[in-house]
Amino acid sequence: MKVINDKLALLANIPNHYLVRASGSSHPYFEGFMSTAESIQSILTEKEFEYWCTEKMLLKQKPFAEKKFIQYAVETTVAKYFGTKFPEGFRVEAKVNPENYKDVDCQFIDNGFVYNVEVKCSDFKSKEKIDSQDAFKFVTEGRLPDKGQKVINTITDALIESLTKKGEEIKPFLVSKNMDNNLKEFLELAHEKFNPNPSETEINILLVGCDDVYDIQNWVNYLYAHEGLFTKDSFADRRCYQNVDLVVFTNQYFKHNKVLEKNVAASWTLDDGFNIVMVNPNRLLKKTEGIRHFLDILPNYNTELGKYEVPGIAGPSVKDSVRISHFVKEYLEEKLGRYVFEAKP
Repeated sequence: MKVINDKLALLANIPNHYLVRASGSSHPYFEGFMSTAESIQSILTEKEFEYWCTEKMLLKQKPFAEKKFIQYAVETTVAKYFGTKFPEGFRVEAKVNPENYKDVDCQFIDNGFVYNVEVKCSDFKSKEKIDSQDAFKFVTEGRLPDKGQKVINTITDALIESLTKKGEEIKPFLVSKNMDNNLKEFLELAHEKFNPNPSETEINILLVGCDDVYDIQNWVNYLYAHEGLFTKDSFADRRCYQNVDLVVFTNQYFKHNKVLEKNVAASWTLDDGFNIVMVNPNRLLKKTEGIRHFLDILPNYNTELGKYEVPGIAGPSVKDSVRISHFVKEYLEEKLGRYVFEAKP
């Protein structure tokens, strides 16, 4: 695509740009991008496409903003998927709430149903800062009265005593970043963008780009663990996101972040990734048929995950807290030989 190559030719002075690097090394990521660019051009106006190139794919003379690029790459993947499958009536930046000027990332129509999709990614900066350190890391499931500090202190004291007796190094003790507030914010922002007076045929979707399999498990726990956002004891006011009918968790952040250092295939599609769909139990309307139809439209692992049994004798709540990570590693990878994150080692 000449317009893309011409823009990239002017960015040789920005060597850390993902697309500059991928183009220079003939990486499959660039081939996928070029195919995506052709698809995006076909569903956008000329003005929209130029804006997409310059402001979303960052093909301009400015320092490369990695996290911003990833957010827009995930948005692009979503728009390409739905826009090419359902081009008639497809819109980007669609205003669907008559009470304000906010817009959703895309809207498509199929089988008499209107689907509004808002796409969000965390920048993961705080989490990645902790994860990158050589330390003992604690992860809490759900919200605990003292943030788990009593248990953390007990385990810390026991580890220090054990390591001291063995004469081994005592590493720092850190608490991994809990991102349930990020999800709360995503839900509330999406709620404001959707029509507060919807019909049964208008389905509102928040799609969240997540990182690796353990991260997706964490995001699910933010919904269903103790005081989770989809539970009756939610730490947030559930009325503030009842316009959201569905939450989709996908590994799209993983498939774009640091992609040139990974063995990842098919970054620019929702077809070959890991997608799961969660239904908001406190949504304004049931919208049963529209939700069922969406589950047929978007490739997802809901059915297989629902049937999967985590091995071992642990209780149901413990098994649910690790269900996704076990499902991917034991069932998809080991049993089926299906690798939806990185290719087989």
